[in-house]
Amino acid sequence: MKRNIILLIITILFIVIMTILWSFVLTDKYDQIVDLEDSQKVANEKFITTQILSDSLYYVYNMFEKNLAQSKNDPLNKQASRTFINDLTDIFSKININGVGVSPAKKYKKGKYTYIPYELEFTCDYPRFGRLLAELSASERIIKIDEFKFINTPDQVRRSSGADKQLPGAKITMTISTVTLNK
Repeated sequence: MKRNIILLIITILFIVIMTILWSFVLTDKYDQIVDLEDSQKVANEKFITTQILSDSLYYVYNMFEKNLAQSKNDPLNKQASRTFINDLTDIFSKININGVGVSPAKKYKKGKYTYIPYELEFTCDYPRFGRLLAELSASERIIKIDEFKFINTPDQVRRSSGADKQLPGAKITMTISTVTLNK
């Protein structure tokens, strides 16, 4: 019986000591941990925002660097830039569009901008045309799409009413312009 009473007293003493220890020592620690978690969450959100802004600024800087002409004789202002036509050819081959006709038109200036238009003529289906537009918008050069025309006759659509029900590729004429910022 004495042993049971001693064990009961030790258990009650342990519970009282743990309660006192919890109330004096550990209560503040829990609040501190919650506060630190909140401040860490705010710091992480600021870091992520800063990282996104940094990436955006880097993209804007590259756009200006690739499209800013230092003088009138800058290669970016020259008619039919060879590097742009090569980039355009790479985009078309990446999307698997063949038979592309590219003809540069006469450049013109409007304010501080120089526009060099290109007339494109090719045949492709709608998904490839969508990928082409996405690739053009992701280009390092500033590209303005002036106009595009789908030339898809009813005869072409009637011929495609076979088993696969796929629309045939449409003939597309497109006018795009590279835009150069003049200093």
